[in-house]
Amino acid sequence: MSSTKNVKGNRQIVVARFSGSEAVFKVPDGIDLKDETVINNWYVRWGKLHIQYVNGEEKEIEWEYEPEVDFKEPQDEEDGDELNIEYEEDGDDF
Repeated sequence: MSSTKNVKGNRQIVVARFSGSEAVFKVPDGIDLKDETVINNWYVRWGKLHIQYVNGEEKEIEWEYEPEVDFKEPQDEEDGDELNIEYEEDGDDF
């Protein structure tokens, strides 16, 4: 399994930083944004994470936490577990 694939226990997020503010986007389950066999391109623009798949499908994801400023470019992929980002899909392990 890839170390950048978004799964329970290895949550990945995209963080767009804007002049001291940031917007957080949850990466869909099972997706590795670095896997070029699945992902053609991804970027953040106008408050949405855009993911373009190699099969032509495109997905837009709204941000989790809205930034205070309205810029559109810088973005990084980070470890969501380290930032304590909770995914509803994880639920409780009972």
